Amino acid sequence: MTEETYTLSEALAARKALREASGAAEETFDLADLIGMASDEIEMLMEQGKSADEIAAMIQSSTGKPVTGKDVEEHYIGPEERDSWDDDDEQEGGGKAN
Repeated sequence: MTEETYTLSEALAARKALREASGAAEETFDLADLIGMASDEIEMLMEQGKSADEIAAMIQSSTGKPVTGKDVEEHYIGPEERDSWDDDDEQEGGGKAN
């Protein structure tokens, strides 16, 4: 059996459909969680020379909610900590081996 892959848009659409079908409330995230989840992308932008203020402006533009460069700096999760999450998943039997 060939393993399918899904884009972020497809994964989010599936989760949204399942939550709606189950009657669950829409999932919400605070700013720290949002920035934490986007830390891979934030890191890529930083490597391209984007400042925390520029990244905050991108987040604010896409969400319509206030975000500052200080918020990005405060809640960004560095690669070392993100890598430890992968190690935790593998130890718990989750995650996907590369």
